[in-house]
Amino acid sequence: MTIQVVIIGAGIVGAAVSHQVARIGAKVRVLDVVGQPGQGAATRSTWAWLNANKKHPKHYRDLNLAGLQRWKAEWPALVHSCGSLLFDDDDEASLSDPVYPGQHVGPEQLRQLEPFVSEEMGDRGAHLFPQEAWVDPQVVCREMLSKAKANGADVLLGPTHQVMGLLTRTEEHVARVTGVVTADGTTHPADVVVVAAGAETMPLAALAGVQVPLLHKPAVVAITSPLTGADGLPRQLTRHLISTAKVFVWQRPDGSLMLGDTRAHEDGSTAWGESLLQRAAELVPELVVAGARVERVEVAYRPWPKDGHPIIGPSSTCRGLYIATMHSGMTLAPEVARLVAAELRHWDVAAGVARGSEAELLEAQAVLRPYRLDRDFEEGARRAAYAWK
Repeated sequence: MTIQVVIIGAGIVGAAVSHQVARIGAKVRVLDVVGQPGQGAATRSTWAWLNANKKHPKHYRDLNLAGLQRWKAEWPALVHSCGSLLFDDDDEASLSDPVYPGQHVGPEQLRQLEPFVSEEMGDRGAHLFPQEAWVDPQVVCREMLSKAKANGADVLLGPTHQVMGLLTRTEEHVARVTGVVTADGTTHPADVVVVAAGAETMPLAALAGVQVPLLHKPAVVAITSPLTGADGLPRQLTRHLISTAKVFVWQRPDGSLMLGDTRAHEDGSTAWGESLLQRAAELVPELVVAGARVERVEVAYRPWPKDGHPIIGPSSTCRGLYIATMHSGMTLAPEVARLVAAELRHWDVAAGVARGSEAELLEAQAVLRPYRLDRDFEEGARRAAYAWK
């Protein structure tokens, strides 16, 4: 039987899931209030930094590594393998990981890698992770949704397609979701509703009485205008994704820079953006000479589960409701989408879960077991999922 799947969200997770689920022959419909793929809050403002660095425990590191590898295997033309440089990093253990190796680079090598880094910072050396990469979030979302459409998916974007309600009924004292209603009054029937709506996952799931424990952890990023040389072409002052204790710096292919740090707050003021640029200029003084200026400051409302780890899988209290929300969504999306598609390929509509003994399904369920909605989030929150300072 062909199942009907409604996917709420056309950001990176929703786009990746729609691509993979359409490939298995499901009848897919993607709905998003935002009119352009990847322009929602979290995906639009993401660093799009593909990495498995400093993520704990091992099963979570391995899932991120699988995501990074799947990006390179399935979407090689969209992956910029730039590598990352971490300054002020005293985590020597991360350099000796045989599965995810890094290396210490001294001042001389560092100046070859990043000639515009300040002398003071260059003298400190840094840790290099050459396998890490970057993707353009809007480009990859468009490409994934395009491939989903080629496999028969409907992609409906814009304010009239905002999901306003989940249709539910009670069967044998258990709730079942049967579809969604959008702002234009349209009913979209579904056997499975996948909520992949970033920070909006929590209020959407609550419409069906399902609690998804997300923390409020916004991030603020500043984007500069593109730097150009005398020839009018982009002038690249950095070559890697760079992080220090004070600032993250990434120069995109068009010459613009994305700046941020690890603090969670909602100060999207021009003053905060200028403070990020000032810190970046301490790292790369040539930014001042090149006339770098902040073009806009954005507050990114990130989906951040209470214990830091993804929430992936069916609700046990509302049949047919499937949650797919996570931090590190850019890295994880293509691998998570493959696992979600494996479950939906073997979906038991009546039970509201995937069932079977096929190797594909058993492998997916084994990987996803730590990330189910009914886990102990309080216990998980006592352990750090990320070792970033």
